[in-house]
Amino acid sequence: MNITVVIVDDDPIVRLVIQRMIHNIDSSVSCRQCDNGEVGLSVIEKLQNVADNVIVLLDINMPVLNGWEFLDRLQQINIVASDKFQLYMITSSTDTSDKIKARSYPVIKKLYPKPLSNQDLKEILF
Repeated sequence: MNITVVIVDDDPIVRLVIQRMIHNIDSSVSCRQCDNGEVGLSVIEKLQNVADNVIVLLDINMPVLNGWEFLDRLQQINIVASDKFQLYMITSSTDTSDKIKARSYPVIKKLYPKPLSNQDLKEILF
């Protein structure tokens, strides 16, 4: 199965560390790095018909298009959670309102605190 992980985070170091951790777990997984939600949406739309399985790791606080705006746009273009599309929110936010708000988006499979651990990524990938 062809798995593509789309890492949507404005911090290049976070993106690089996550990508390296994923490749250490399973080198066959393809990773795409996106520095904001706008770029992330564009990548996801292109992958929709070519990837067997798309996993999105989405940060909340980003410039251009933040995580919440990304989720609203995702609903508008009618991309929903399925076996082929899974979305996980990753955040350094400790704000309880973010956790509550995340529950209002059915597309979010789970919210993970940063930094992601190897165990977190194994849970996400498998």
